[in-house]
Amino acid sequence: MQAEEYSLIEQCRGGNSEAYAILVERYQEMVYNVACRMIGDRDAAHDISQESFLSAYDGLKRFRSDSKFSTWLYRITVNKCRDYLRGRKPDVLLDEVSEILPSKAPDPQDLLYRKQLGQTLQTALGALPEDYREVIVLKHIGGLDYKEMESILGVSANALKVRTYRAREMLKKFLLEAGVSNG
Repeated sequence: MQAEEYSLIEQCRGGNSEAYAILVERYQEMVYNVACRMIGDRDAAHDISQESFLSAYDGLKRFRSDSKFSTWLYRITVNKCRDYLRGRKPDVLLDEVSEILPSKAPDPQDLLYRKQLGQTLQTALGALPEDYREVIVLKHIGGLDYKEMESILGVSANALKVRTYRAREMLKKFLLEAGVSNG
């Protein structure tokens, strides 16, 4: 897949916009999900996604083939989110709690519980400092490993492990104080 991506990138550098459309289609969901989780506003996440792809297109000449395109695109998206968050107070939405919770047949009580848990998780993520929120989103929602996160955030893998541990502990404390048990 990487060889195919590098071929598409070379075609883009040569002016083939259709090749870039393939890359956008491949990564648009990933970019949108990261932006949505980082900033919590679907409309703004859509705008940030578009800005990220425009910046990536403009920066393709600087893309080095020694890293994955997706890692480079994550970095651009995280930086766009950081810029956005500097201009406003973070308000992270986590309305798709079903991704985290075990699935079972929904009943009204279960749906209410999920909605309340989702609101609690939104509040907990929003309460995290930005650098802790980033590692939670990239590690647990984006599914990245520490090496990829290191490349995106410019922080050593060991520091990211510590940051992730601390972020989890902060989330755990917040959720316990909110009356959410892990059992």
